[in-house]
Amino acid sequence: MPSMSAGRLESGHPKTGASQPQAWLRGKARLLPNLLVQSPPWVRGVFDNAWAPMEALARQSHCLPAPLLDHLLTCSGGSVAISAGGSEYVPGPATIRQQRVENVAYVSVQDLARGNEQPLHVVGHLIDHYLGCDGDLEGSWLSGGGGVIPSWQQAGERLMRLFSLGYGIDEVARSSVRDYFAQSLAIYCQDRQRLNVADPQICKWFRSTLWDRGFWRSKPT
Repeated sequence: MPSMSAGRLESGHPKTGASQPQAWLRGKARLLPNLLVQSPPWVRGVFDNAWAPMEALARQSHCLPAPLLDHLLTCSGGSVAISAGGSEYVPGPATIRQQRVENVAYVSVQDLARGNEQPLHVVGHLIDHYLGCDGDLEGSWLSGGGGVIPSWQQAGERLMRLFSLGYGIDEVARSSVRDYFAQSLAIYCQDRQRLNVADPQICKWFRSTLWDRGFWRSKPT
């Protein structure tokens, strides 16, 4: 398990938290067929074998708190598909490798090759959806003031107020409250100092919610 300090969860690390991202991806993530064959030549130059894109996603996922990944693993639905198309989160039913699934974060192999924030951004939408209403298509996401349990709903309401202040780190984050959560989470993982300079309140929010072990004490069973 990742180390804990002052009630705060540290980001995953290959030496201390490798099992959580790997277990989550084994349970929830799939490579779409002929992925590298359908990709541009420069992508095939970055990834020298078919499994390498999954390894790249695992490296990005190490930054996410272990209890969050454990929770996502127990949820019904909430899949990740690495594809040759664009990165996007698509709520609702889908078919991946002849299996029926619900609520898919499609992660572009090109974004993984570039190492940009888009993979974590679309995973952020999945997180938002499941913490808000457990993936229900009619429920409120966390960023919309939802919450599977009352303490998570309170966190979602605080998040909405932060978005209304207009300090989102970029145009994507300022475009909608859902993108505010997803983009802020991605940059919190990739460049926390940059986010803290632009929007210190959202950094504080992450530290006191997803990255705080107290946030997960009352998680649904």
